[in-house]
Formats: sequence, C-alpha cells, structure tokens
Amino acid sequence: MDPLRELVRRRSRWLAVAAGGVAVFGFFVVAVTAYLLVVADAGFGSGDISALIVVFAASLGFAGLGAWRLRTLAHRIRGTASENGFGAWLPPPSAADHDRRIDFDVETGRVGRTARRAAALLLIWVALVTGGLTGMHLLDEAADELLATGARVPGVVLSVYTPDKGTRSMQVRYGGRTAKIVRDSGHRYHVGEAVTVVVDPADPEHVRTTEETNENQFVFGLCIGSLVLGLGGTPVAAGAALGWRRRARAVAVTGWRVATVDVVPDRSAGGRKRPPPTIRVRYPDGTGLALRTMPSTHGAKALADFTDRLAWVGGWGREMVVLFPNGPRRPGPYAVPAAAKAPRAVGAGRR
Repeated sequence: MDPLRELVRRRSRWLAVAAGGVAVFGFFVVAVTAYLLVVADAGFGSGDISALIVVFAASLGFAGLGAWRLRTLAHRIRGTASENGFGAWLPPPSAADHDRRIDFDVETGRVGRTARRAAALLLIWVALVTGGLTGMHLLDEAADELLATGARVPGVVLSVYTPDKGTRSMQVRYGGRTAKIVRDSGHRYHVGEAVTVVVDPADPEHVRTTEETNENQFVFGLCIGSLVLGLGGTPVAAGAALGWRRRARAVAVTGWRVATVDVVPDRSAGGRKRPPPTIRVRYPDGTGLALRTMPSTHGAKALADFTDRLAWVGGWGREMVVLFPNGPRRPGPYAVPAAAKAPRAVGAGRR
C-alpha cells in the first residue's frame, strides 16, 4: 500500500477519536451547566461526581491523545508528501499556472490575513463565554451582598406562580409594599406563608428573601445566552482559525496550480440542511481529485452548480484552498477552504 495513503487513512481515524472526545466533553459541560443553572436546588451525589470526573477525564484524554497523534501524523504526511513535491495532491509547477490577472503572492498573503481574522473571531466567542460567566458571578455577588447588608422586613406570600414553562415566582407583601420574587431555591411556598424580605436601603425596589436570590431575570437571560452562544461557537471558531492557519502555511509552501473545477452540491439530504458541496478538480495533465469544502464564511455554497470553471489549487491533504478568479457576490479572487478526500489520480476529478 502507498505509505502516503496509509498515513491519510490513519489520520482520518485519529481525527474521529479527537472529535469524539471533544464532542463528549462539550456535551457534558453544556448539560451540567444547564442543569445547575435551570434546575432548582440542583446537586450531585458523590457517585455522580465520580462518574462525571471519569467522563471528563476520559473525553479529554481521548481528545488530547487524538490531537497529539494528528500533529505527529501531519508532520509525517508533510514530510512524505514533500519528497515528491506534494505530487499526491498537486501536479508539478508549470508556466500555465500563472495568470496576469491575479497576483498570487498577494492572494497567498490574503489567506494568511483570513487566518488572522478567524483568530480574532475566536476571541469574540471566548469573550462571550467570559462575559456570561462574569455576569452570573456578579449577579451572585450582588445577591450575597444584599443578604449581608440589607434591612430585613417581615413579609407574607400573597400568591404563588408555578408555570409548566418559564420562571417560577411569588408575590410577596412586606412593609406596606408588594414585590414579585423569582423562586429558584426549590422551596414549595403556599399563600399566607411568612417570609423574611431583605431590602436594599438605597433602593427599596431591590429586594430578595433569605431563601431566594431574586436575580434580575433580563440580565440573567443575557448571561445565559452569552454563555450558550460562546460554548457553541468557540469550538467551531477554534477549528476555523486553526484550519486557516494551517492552510496559509501550506499554500505558502506549495504555491498554486491551475485547474478546471466543478462545484457539485450534495443533494442527498433532500429538504433538510445540506452539507457543503464538493469541488471536483481536473488538472491539465489529466489527473484530478475530489475536495470536500469546509464550513466557512468563504464557503462554496454560493458557487453551487459551477461547472468547467477556471481556478487554482494550493496546499495538501486537509489543508487545501481553491482560488476562484471572482467571488459569488463581487469581482476579485475568492478563496474557498477544502480538504482532499483522497490523493489525486487519473480521471478522479471527473463527474
């Protein structure tokens, strides 16, 4: 068997291991966070905590092992591929690769700038996670401070609201005033029950009870939304930033090769959300390969059903870029991230 093909297959297997570890870890982090934030009087037994520690440690272990093996294999693939000028994915350079309409050095630099922009976007997603956690911490601190410094006034429960969905609350009368108190302690209240209301002397509208924190639900919702968005977006943004960084390095090494390409949409999903299209590449020497386009703001969906189009291909393996002379919405070169499904072969890029 071709050593390069075997390395590519091994990388695919380790990629699945790493992705599985990250997916399991992320799922349990989100699930546990949601449980602690949403379920009243949430808690874990010693057995539950031990099981979670095992799951987190195992998933991180698989993710770390997969990442280490992927890094090792990437170096081996690059070394093996470079021995023949990356011929597994690109034909030898020729005069036909050049085009006076495009400054290829500039376009290679733009791929690098795209990588830097992707890294900047990653910081935004991380900031969402940080902002959500910080906001929730500040809400908890404010509630604790009110409990420690507020004036305590006897109160009585006027009504209790326990909807099937939404926020549980109760109406409380204290010192000639009434207030709506959000319930999150898990205590079952009844009308007429005595409670102790803690009032902020500087802001009588800012109240809680000794059991209920009564945090601002609008701010709490913003914090939860920021946290969920950040947790969902950070792995995707991290993958995009790392992918563009690797592609920028790969293209800087290999340069660009002219090709004729077809952008073929995947219609197998029917009316559901369809995966990114495939780009079938045909080089002038009769060889070709199929590229799987990667999810990106520089995606190829807007180019779907393009046939017999001029383009240039650079990089190797999973770190490849297809450069079109014009983008789907405005003139000028347009780079699409892609990954090779297999090394090039004679006639492989044809329909």
